[in-house]
Amino acid sequence: MLVATASLAQAMGAQLPIPSPDPLGFPVPAWILQALAYLTLTLHFSAIHFTIGGTLLLLWFRVRRAAGHDSMARFLGSGLPLGVSYIITMGIPPLLFLQVLYGQLFYSSSVLIGAFWIQVIPAVMLAYAGFYYHKLQRDTRPRLQGVVVVVSVLLLLYVGYIYVNNLTLTMSPEKWMGLYAQTPGGGNLHHGEPTIHPRFLLFVSSSFAVAGLVLIWRGVFLARWGFAEIGRRSRSVGFRTFLVSPLLWIIGLIGVYATRPEDMNAMLASGLAPKILVAIGVVGGVVALVCAYLAVNRAEVRYPLISSLGMVALTASMVVFRDLVRLRELSGYWTLSSVPVNAQWGMFLLFLVALVGGLVLLVALFMKVFPALAQDARERLAAPNGGT
Repeated sequence: MLVATASLAQAMGAQLPIPSPDPLGFPVPAWILQALAYLTLTLHFSAIHFTIGGTLLLLWFRVRRAAGHDSMARFLGSGLPLGVSYIITMGIPPLLFLQVLYGQLFYSSSVLIGAFWIQVIPAVMLAYAGFYYHKLQRDTRPRLQGVVVVVSVLLLLYVGYIYVNNLTLTMSPEKWMGLYAQTPGGGNLHHGEPTIHPRFLLFVSSSFAVAGLVLIWRGVFLARWGFAEIGRRSRSVGFRTFLVSPLLWIIGLIGVYATRPEDMNAMLASGLAPKILVAIGVVGGVVALVCAYLAVNRAEVRYPLISSLGMVALTASMVVFRDLVRLRELSGYWTLSSVPVNAQWGMFLLFLVALVGGLVLLVALFMKVFPALAQDARERLAAPNGGT
């Protein structure tokens, strides 16, 4: 049976089993959907980077236990449940846009890895519960807290690995029938794709930079509240943490290029857009790094603010670039222009109002919660036996 199915897959050749797009077409032009997908995915990745980087940094603090580490670990541990909540909230819109733009491709690849894909939601829920358990029980039940945090971050990394597998498989419809022939029950992972691990490394590479920036922001608040030395220490640790990300960026980019040099060269030579995106990413990363360095000895808001904007520019350029790569990979089988547009502007405006309102509420929540987390550190440091 499996041999016959594999033979059928080879015989189909160019006639790949790509389902037809939604007969209703796109509700607005594709470029609008892409722009909104880029925006929301950039915010989603920022939340992921803080949560992953903050967790790894917290674990490092628990192992190292140097002066000031307990206070910073407590600060990060208090913010991790918020980070997961932002991952979930900001992960829904780009997933919906992905389903609208690439639905027939995304659903097909999801079925092929279905046994793993179905584990994503319970894995995220368990990680969320683990971070909340750590925040609420770290003082009363300190034993095994490190194990809880390790398991939680491994669950999130596992979810990220499944996503990378699914999205790279979305770009490879020529492999679908062969994978189905091997494992019809959905137990496939995209092991034959050489860029999986470099892509996954790029996926998490900015985590240390974002977590470091959060510590820099904390240091700015503490300095403004009169804890100059403790604030400087937080900013110094934040900058040293930031330095890990450029190394990971370089390794990840070399890995992606080494596995697909012809494709990457062709991509960069295909037009002006890829070159502009690379330039934006490089400039954003350099600006973020320089301003993070300047913030170490200057407790001024402008430096972490500019650094944060540089990181957003870097993340956004990577988000857009990966979509251009996907469109190029699929160009021989399917294009966005092949899907009709049946405009539904009224429904789109309602959605846009809800999206903007939701983003405003999330920003307001963040602006309220982040100072509160730093305020907790302020009160503990001001106590007679407060730690540093």
